[in-house]
Amino acid sequence: MADGYIYNKDDEADDYNERGISYFNVMQYADAVKEFTKAINIIKTDPDFYLNRALAYYSLKMYNEAIKDCQKAISLSSDRGDYHNTLGSIYDDMRKYDEAINEFNEAIKIESDVPDYYYNRGNVYWKVGKTDLALQDYNKAVSLNDSDPIFLYKRSQLLTELNKYDDALKDLDKCIKISRNPAYFVDEAGIYEKQGNYQKSLDILKEALNLSPQDISIKSKIASIEKLIESEK
Repeated sequence: MADGYIYNKDDEADDYNERGISYFNVMQYADAVKEFTKAINIIKTDPDFYLNRALAYYSLKMYNEAIKDCQKAISLSSDRGDYHNTLGSIYDDMRKYDEAINEFNEAIKIESDVPDYYYNRGNVYWKVGKTDLALQDYNKAVSLNDSDPIFLYKRSQLLTELNKYDDALKDLDKCIKISRNPAYFVDEAGIYEKQGNYQKSLDILKEALNLSPQDISIKSKIASIEKLIESEK
């Protein structure tokens, strides 16, 4: 050991934590768990270490372990919305929807301006059939961030299910302005098909195919719409 070196357990724990993050980022989750555990063994009071390990456990679908680590992180720092959001997402994956909603509620109480929390809660509301509450949450997420197509796209899907086609099309048009994702075009085409506007649907599907020429599902949809158009002649 070099002269003058002073052991610092905080630095050592941080090193293990950083290694864990590196493993996590390349999806080596089991190795990430090992490194986060080493960090926790040195410092047992850092909530971020527990949350990081929870995320690694979550990625391994080791839900019970992930829940325990989230709960530990929350017990050490109760004012972090992202901790509750992570726990809510775990419960959502486990289909424990009441628990998931409770955690998203807590996240929103702590940080009411984070669109992801409303989006995640909206997803659960939709799953349990509370479409009015889901739409409220998607509206809130969009109002907080209307430049992320994920919020607009999800809302368009719910609006389509609710037969609010004009509103759904407006959201999809906004999505396309942000990112020309073929999925947005396909959904637009689907709405026009529901409305009986087969030519418009076909034109949009051809745009989607130009963006994704090898997509077999789009080719199949085009063939199906062409048959509908032909049958109307």
